Amino acid sequence: MNLKEKVLNILNNNVGKTISGAELAKQTEVSRNSIWKAINSLKNEGYEITSTSNVGYTLNKSVDIFNESSIKSHLKSPCKILIYNKEGSSNTIAKRLTQEGESEGTVVIVKSQTEGRGRLGRSFISTSENGVYMSIILKPSLPASEALNITIIGAIAVAEAIERTSGIDTQIKWVNDIYMGKKKVSGILTEAGLNFENGMLDYAVIGIGVNVLPPDDGFAPEIEEIATSIYKKSAPCGYKARLVAQIIDTFFEYYNQPKNKAYIEKYRKKSNIIGKEIEVSVGNELVTGVAVDIDDNANLVVRTSLGERAFYSGEARIKRW
Repeated sequence: MNLKEKVLNILNNNVGKTISGAELAKQTEVSRNSIWKAINSLKNEGYEITSTSNVGYTLNKSVDIFNESSIKSHLKSPCKILIYNKEGSSNTIAKRLTQEGESEGTVVIVKSQTEGRGRLGRSFISTSENGVYMSIILKPSLPASEALNITIIGAIAVAEAIERTSGIDTQIKWVNDIYMGKKKVSGILTEAGLNFENGMLDYAVIGIGVNVLPPDDGFAPEIEEIATSIYKKSAPCGYKARLVAQIIDTFFEYYNQPKNKAYIEKYRKKSNIIGKEIEVSVGNELVTGVAVDIDDNANLVVRTSLGERAFYSGEARIKRW
């Protein structure tokens, strides 16, 4: 955490109170001149700070601080957190870092993505800072055939984290979309590297995007009927930091117990697809039927006119709610 963030944290914890430059310098272990520069930098960024000569500095209203310190204040899992202001996508950075030797458990957060991506090459609108856009670097000892479990764990972790931090019910549409009611609030993109010699995963990167608030200009016309956000106008102060910490803790709670597949039953109970008439597209094939189950390997079981089929991958669409 840099000096500017440290100063902002102190002021935010004492909102409305005046803190002297000497006290800020003492707590951050820098000179008063460095404090003055940090304060001016924060003012230039738009923070409402009053400076009173020979008295100190006052933050006039609380702010939603979203940085490493604010996240770790709610976090139980030991992990490295890297935060970027504006980049292409968190998954792109995470994959590059993985190739450079970054360790498992590192979390990459991008406040604003210019090239956010979803499954099947779709774009994920994430250019404003109104959402959470993060990726977790993993080094799982898993064969490629079990890679779907990572996505399933990610989905149940996000769904439970949203509920625990907001009190709002969530559902999951197989395989990785989180819904509130009939609209999508979060998506997950898992990418991995395969060792062709042994069929095991070299690494996996699970990217998570959550709409905390609508985009600044609202959802694009093509998705406004199917997209939603946790909050409509404003979120509680510090919400994004609490949400990210809860996602990380819940994810690793399941991920670190690979033989305990209790998350599958939780995932099944949260499914908004079981019992509904659906279409599943796999490559150029389109299969219509009724979703009857999600089995213990996270496959979607569909009853078709030709009998039951289990799908390991594909895109499911609910035809009739």
